[in-house]
Amino acid sequence: MKKIIFSLFLLISIPSWSQQANDCIDAVVVCGNNQIASNASGFGTQELDNQANPCAFEEVNSLWFQLTIGSTGELAFDIVPDSDAITVDYDFYVFGPNFSCDDFTDPVRCSTTNPSEAGLTYNTTGLRSSENDDSEGPGANGNSYVDALSVQAGETYYLLIDRPHGGGGFELDWTGTAQFLPGPEVQEPSNIEVCLSEAIVEVDLTSRETQITQSPDVQIDYFNSFANAFDFEDEINAPDRFAFSGARENIYVRVTNTLSECFEIVDFTVTALEFNDPPDIEQVVCDTDRDGAGVYDLLGVVSDIEDTLQNPAEFVISLYRNEIDAMASRNPLILASYTTFASVLYARVSSVQLGNCFTTFPVMLTIEENPYPAVIELTQCDVDEADSLDGITRTNLEQAFPDNPDSVISFYESIGARGAGRAIAEPSNYTNQTPFDQVLYYRTTSGDCFSDGELQLTINPTLVSLQTASPFMVCADATVDGMVQGTFDLEEIRANQYAGLDVAFYANRDDLSLERNRLTGILNTPTTTIYARLEANNQCQGAEQLDLVVNALPEIGLETSYQVCTDGEPLVLQAPEGFDSYTWYSGTDGAFMEIGDRSELTITEAGDYRLMVGTLYEMNGQSVVCNADFDFSVSPSNAATIQNIEIEEFSAENSVEITVSGDGDYEYSLDGENYQNEAGFENTAAGFYTVFVRDKNGCGISEEDISIIGYPKFFTPNADGVNDTWQLLGLNDTEGIVTSVSIYDRYGKLIRMMTDNDSGWDGTLNGAPLPASDYWFRIALEGRKEVKGHFTLKR
Repeated sequence: MKKIIFSLFLLISIPSWSQQANDCIDAVVVCGNNQIASNASGFGTQELDNQANPCAFEEVNSLWFQLTIGSTGELAFDIVPDSDAITVDYDFYVFGPNFSCDDFTDPVRCSTTNPSEAGLTYNTTGLRSSENDDSEGPGANGNSYVDALSVQAGETYYLLIDRPHGGGGFELDWTGTAQFLPGPEVQEPSNIEVCLSEAIVEVDLTSRETQITQSPDVQIDYFNSFANAFDFEDEINAPDRFAFSGARENIYVRVTNTLSECFEIVDFTVTALEFNDPPDIEQVVCDTDRDGAGVYDLLGVVSDIEDTLQNPAEFVISLYRNEIDAMASRNPLILASYTTFASVLYARVSSVQLGNCFTTFPVMLTIEENPYPAVIELTQCDVDEADSLDGITRTNLEQAFPDNPDSVISFYESIGARGAGRAIAEPSNYTNQTPFDQVLYYRTTSGDCFSDGELQLTINPTLVSLQTASPFMVCADATVDGMVQGTFDLEEIRANQYAGLDVAFYANRDDLSLERNRLTGILNTPTTTIYARLEANNQCQGAEQLDLVVNALPEIGLETSYQVCTDGEPLVLQAPEGFDSYTWYSGTDGAFMEIGDRSELTITEAGDYRLMVGTLYEMNGQSVVCNADFDFSVSPSNAATIQNIEIEEFSAENSVEITVSGDGDYEYSLDGENYQNEAGFENTAAGFYTVFVRDKNGCGISEEDISIIGYPKFFTPNADGVNDTWQLLGLNDTEGIVTSVSIYDRYGKLIRMMTDNDSGWDGTLNGAPLPASDYWFRIALEGRKEVKGHFTLKR
């Protein structure tokens, strides 16, 4: 559906139109049932009586429409605000039929319901057949819709749309079956371009009338603005002689149906014809036959120029040999094939309507020279291992064009094959069919250009000799999959052995022949053989074999760490035999100093050390020494100094804990035979012991005698020689630790007093045997806490 838009800008910026639209007498005539988009702003004469009209409201922001019914039916519509906010409130009033703006009557339909006050969820309003009321409002009354109207052809109604609250425009959609009187059928005309030859040019605006409409019974008028065209004000007089000054002007054409008074407005522009900056047009052709001349397609040149024009049908394009002819439109070239050397033509582009309006500009004709000679030579070395003298070998034909990043190259065994497009399938691996010399044919294609020529292939029998400086020896620097690898600097070999020569290295003869997989720079490899291809001007001159030998590094069998007795004999290390050189180093903070050059080294100090051994390899007058380093450390070790022996005694679980100092790695024993890593002994019986501390590295044993004082838990004085007396254990005559021992019976009666050198208690009191029972003791120790306990006398 076509939409007729009355913009807000026009309504509020053109007082005469907006003032007229606000009053009944100047209502907008509605033609056809097209959707209307508009706005309402202010009001003219207050034409509503808010006391008398059934919807009890008056104009605030109003817009009037005149509706002339063209066919009988139902008049219904929706007024849809641009914003769906409930605060935007549109009202409407319908007057008629046979209504006069000079004699107001009550509207036959109206709605002034406020959607916000009525609690609606929408803000649209209008006429629809599902309603049964004729009016509603104001405020909270109604649902914003009233009953549709049944109308007859020839009747006229007026519609007042008013917006009392909110802002923004609206759309007016006709939803009924009634039709309005049709407007004239119009089309948008083409613009008018003018070639300015003086300050003011007369333009015939009426020349576009046949484009605008073919309808009879119409009146056509011209205006400088849409507002003037709509209001029919200040029309352009004498439109067939419109004075145009060169500045772009918009012309608005009002086409009115003289029977229905409905009108449509279309517009077009009047502009001065201006040519853009001349385009860069160039046609490039190929010098296929190498004669320096090209065959150009002038129709293609014209087509390229047309592609730069917005409306090519409005222009005439012609080509000339020079600019003078182009300016004078003299001696145009025939638009066909045109043969010439690289040159410049001139194009003339002129307006179809305004033949005196034209522009000229150069067109470049460029020939792309053939970069390849008619005959190319390629010399190949026959280095086949089976037979390098028969003149038959594999060749990479693409090497005939070594510097060719852009062209596609095809090779053929005959001119007929080239004409039929039967190219050699694998030119990078071609075996010649004729020994020693064979003529092939090529075609290069780059873009739209191609070039044909001959390739003269020469095969030279070649004996691959051993390079005189071989072998090239290096020391291994890695091991991969069990094989030692070395690093060879091929660029250094090239500089030393092939200075000034064009040489390339390959891993095998096949790669050498086909010039593929070239070896360059640094090569990491096990012992191997490579080949050198000698060339001059991309032609093979010979080949040589180079033996690359990787020598294994010596292997050193030493420990990573040793110990030296700082208070005993020095450490003597013997390196493995069989190496050609030995160098010993000592180091501090990563800096090493040489300290020996024999296979044996005597070490007296702890620290970091390094041994470097070398093996000399000699072949064919070449020699290399391969060295290997081995770092190790020497830790200090010595006999222990016993600092303290802590003894837990008079206990059911006596223990000994030894504390030592020293640099060694120590182990401990209480009998000199059985040693342990721990410095503590648990559950040790009372008695006399010697503590041994031994350095595991053999740097000495330290010892100290100790005693653990204890007592028996029971004794049996039966004269059998076993446990006949009760006495303290772990004492000797020299200790003097125990000052007194007191023995009591279970009632606390003192039975016996003893000293540390007493022979013991025999279980009697005053010579009489005491009964079997538990007895108690108290031991007083010099400078130590008193010890109490009990034991059993058994009979």
